[in-house]
Amino acid sequence: MPEQKQSVPSPTLAAQIQEWIAALPSEGLWNSVQRACKEEQMLPLHSTIIYIWGLRPDGQVLCMDHEAFSQPIDQETDPFKIYVVLKQGARTYPELSVLIPPAPPGIRQCEPCAGLGWIKLPEAAYADSCIRCDGFGWYLNVHH
Repeated sequence: MPEQKQSVPSPTLAAQIQEWIAALPSEGLWNSVQRACKEEQMLPLHSTIIYIWGLRPDGQVLCMDHEAFSQPIDQETDPFKIYVVLKQGARTYPELSVLIPPAPPGIRQCEPCAGLGWIKLPEAAYADSCIRCDGFGWYLNVHH
């Protein structure tokens, strides 16, 4: 898939993203991921069991392996993941919807989880990551 040029937030939106980052809870052991995101100046938008994706005020989408000791962070270049991360992030922060790039060809919203990336288990008090879409809420339909 060719790399897409990411949208750059307006100065107003960049300032808002910075405010959201500053407001992340970072005290205590249970907030270690938010603390790492705050230190890296990225707003967490989506996560799987191993990775968390976030947005910097300059519009870069980053991916952090939050299970690794050093928590390495790389710029995300996969158009599918950039689309999904921004789409998921806009659920919490609707202002980010202006940054969502066009959908990559062949992308489909996951039917079992209705695009959420997780499924509420009837016998449990928690939700589990959707196996069909690997927790993204969307998938590439290779048979379009």
